Amino acid sequence: MSQLGSSDIIVDALKKYNIPVTRENYLGLAYFGDVPEELTAEQELELPEEVRQK
Repeated sequence: MSQLGSSDIIVDALKKYNIPVTRENYLGLAYFGDVPEELTAEQELELPEEVRQK
């Protein structure tokens, strides 16, 4: 789980390769392109705040 002041390896990879940090890009990388249709509440809370569904 991402916490304030900590780094997320997926966000870091997106930034390193100049890929916009969006929910779609994050989930695509996190799930190797096999993104589930819906995430559980627990899975949602494990995402970095900037890509969580509001």
